[in-house]
Amino acid sequence: MDDYKDIKKLLTPEREIKASPQLRAKIRLALEADRRKRTRHRWLWISGIGIGTVAAIQILFFIPSGLSAKEVLAATVDSLHQAGNIEMTVEIRTRPLENFRYINLEEDFVNHHITVTHNDSLFLWKIDKGERVAIGTGKDIHTWITPLKLGWHISNGDSKDVTGYLASLLSPQQILYTELKQCDIDTRTEYSVEKDGNNILLTVHTMPEGNFDNPYALDTSITESENIRRYVIDADTRLLRSASVSVVSGNHETVVLNVTSINYSIASDSVYMLPKDIYFVETENQLAGLSGLTAEETASVVLNAFADWNRNILDKVIHPTVLQTVYYDRFYGATLISIGQAFISGSNNNIFVPYRLRLSNGTVQSHNLALQQSDTGDWIVTGGL
Repeated sequence: MDDYKDIKKLLTPEREIKASPQLRAKIRLALEADRRKRTRHRWLWISGIGIGTVAAIQILFFIPSGLSAKEVLAATVDSLHQAGNIEMTVEIRTRPLENFRYINLEEDFVNHHITVTHNDSLFLWKIDKGERVAIGTGKDIHTWITPLKLGWHISNGDSKDVTGYLASLLSPQQILYTELKQCDIDTRTEYSVEKDGNNILLTVHTMPEGNFDNPYALDTSITESENIRRYVIDADTRLLRSASVSVVSGNHETVVLNVTSINYSIASDSVYMLPKDIYFVETENQLAGLSGLTAEETASVVLNAFADWNRNILDKVIHPTVLQTVYYDRFYGATLISIGQAFISGSNNNIFVPYRLRLSNGTVQSHNLALQQSDTGDWIVTGGL
């Protein structure tokens, strides 16, 4: 794509980037993590359905066999300190308690306060949306829900898995090159890029990722929507000046994300301490799951277990702490009315099963239970309660 080669040249690093021993160690860790992911579940409740429902630079060193370019690039960004420390406010149409990926065109804007600092070789970041917070400290990510005093610890985690599109804003000096590289490999993406004085104006129009034969998950995240991303980037410093994302529904655009302020080179006094009153679930501790059943049969077994709160079943598909903290008060004594036909929607590998449940107070809840199945056929619940 020669029509933006001058801008690519502008963004090309002027010095050779060589792999340090620390970076090679990170790559080895990424390989290990990739192998582990193929054989077990990760708790998608962290970044998937929720309660209700990187960068690219030139790499001039050898890429080990079996390691994806994405993993190498993500590891490399951790050692880049081009923009210094950052403080940003981003407003998003969502709910304060929901995961960071979730959007809803009908919701009001919720402010997300983002800080990024560099401490020696560590890349530290924090996103706070009021009732939900996430912190990244090197290879570890902690995210928690303040009102529930419950959180999750992800070792060797990818910030994109937890924060979705917001992961791009954690390294704003890399956005332009990242988006242009994506356009090279994604034929569904259209872009326009132009120079306006000292600004680079980038507009990216992309189609939703995932299977939407059933539109249930359409427009519930930025990646799962037809969206237009607009960036204004300083041509000299390559730093982001402003950004917005609009979701296209029919012929109508709705702004769902807007960067309202961004400050660079702030004082490195941000606090990344974990709260002492939050219980953190270790996501490495995997659930046993239920096997030998269809999705509909699994949903029926799980939802029927609410009636007498059968922990022998429920503890296999929902982490015990989450079960007692989040679901006990609402679902204890609930009785199943009906189960519908399972369907797929979106990009998170979830299978949804419609259900109707009579709660102990007599009200009826109709929703879609989100399930995920491992390579060995074990089902766990990832949302929809």
